[in-house]
Amino acid sequence: MKIRIRQFNCIEGNKADYRQARAVLKYQPNVIIFEYPETNGKSDSLFNNFRPDMKPKEKVEEIIGGLQKAAKDFPYALSDVKTWQNIQQLWAKNHDVSLYSVDAPNDLRSEFFEVWNHMYPCATKNWLWWVQIYLRERIMASHISNIFEKHRSDDQLNVLIFLQSFHWQHVQFLLKEPTSGQIWDYYFGKFEGITPQNIGPKIKANNKVFYSYWTKYSDFGVSSIG
Repeated sequence: MKIRIRQFNCIEGNKADYRQARAVLKYQPNVIIFEYPETNGKSDSLFNNFRPDMKPKEKVEEIIGGLQKAAKDFPYALSDVKTWQNIQQLWAKNHDVSLYSVDAPNDLRSEFFEVWNHMYPCATKNWLWWVQIYLRERIMASHISNIFEKHRSDDQLNVLIFLQSFHWQHVQFLLKEPTSGQIWDYYFGKFEGITPQNIGPKIKANNKVFYSYWTKYSDFGVSSIG
């Protein structure tokens, strides 16, 4: 299988950024991978169950309506509105596009959101912030690996990745299947006092949500869980 991967991200600022939307029409992908939360451990979109001419239009309108509402507080959500409208254009031309949501569940994504929002960029110097980032990206990488496996029988795969470049850089690293030691150095090696042996108990003492996901997705073994 030949895979062509292109990554685009919108600026999460006070206006729309239509690079992702334009990419949909320009490259006409077979697969689009969104930085949306998974659903019940699955990345598959319900739209993948229907032919292009049978996609449930009311569900698309529901998504667009939710994004338009969110845009009142987060203007960059309008970027996704145009992206979905352009996906509809491809479906209308009988070009099928499989859609996947690969980010972690909302409880992990949103945990400490307000805290980090008011700490950024200094939050990047906090080892617990990197725990959250690592867990989200570990889940992203797992889903993306499964998506590629699912489409292995396709002759060609034209993929658009709509993860933020920060995440995509890290996910590419994880997709290379590094050792646990390499992963440790990549995410946590710069933090003094944090080791593979004591990080699990430290997470447990600081945040129950992070700890619950650490026990499921950590690459560092039982000794790191506590």
